[in-house]
Amino acid sequence: MKILKISLTLCVYLIGTLSVSLNVQADISPELLRSSVVVSPKAEFVPSKLQTYSWAENHADVSAEFKKSKFSVAELIDKAIINALNKKSYKYKSAKSEKMLIQYHVLQASEMSNTALTIKYGLSPGLQGNSDEAKARERGVLIVDIIDSEIKKVVWRGAVEVFIGLEDTQVGRQQRVNGILLELFIGIPSSKVSTQK
Repeated sequence: MKILKISLTLCVYLIGTLSVSLNVQADISPELLRSSVVVSPKAEFVPSKLQTYSWAENHADVSAEFKKSKFSVAELIDKAIINALNKKSYKYKSAKSEKMLIQYHVLQASEMSNTALTIKYGLSPGLQGNSDEAKARERGVLIVDIIDSEIKKVVWRGAVEVFIGLEDTQVGRQQRVNGILLELFIGIPSSKVSTQK
């Protein structure tokens, strides 16, 4: 009987804990967690030739609106890019002499129309929301370039647009940005060369 009471108490506790965590997540509608990703058609580089990378000079082009935030947007994105490319077996080197350089541009969607984004960067993610909450929330746009420093050319470009301001902790923000960058870089081939024939 004592074991049954302990088991019931444990079940009630676990259900209560689950309910609290679900209610916290329920505050954010699934529509707001969506993202819109656009990637240039094909990576124009041979991964085995670009196994390491560094930041381009002035690599973080962060708009004035994001610079006003209480946390460093550039630091979040830097960490997320390093994490995402590490999972593809690309290694970060601090030397600016690397053949593969990374730069990115971050802005609020209200700062530049989809047409202006397309004209300036060649692509626009165009995230839309149907709910009143989505229409009222600001969207952020991140455009990432991979540059081959030898030919001085962008060899890959991708863009992602998301609803911003959903997380109120540094850990929550970093986890979300990490996930967004993994999603953005999904089409980039791994730097590991296959030895199978």
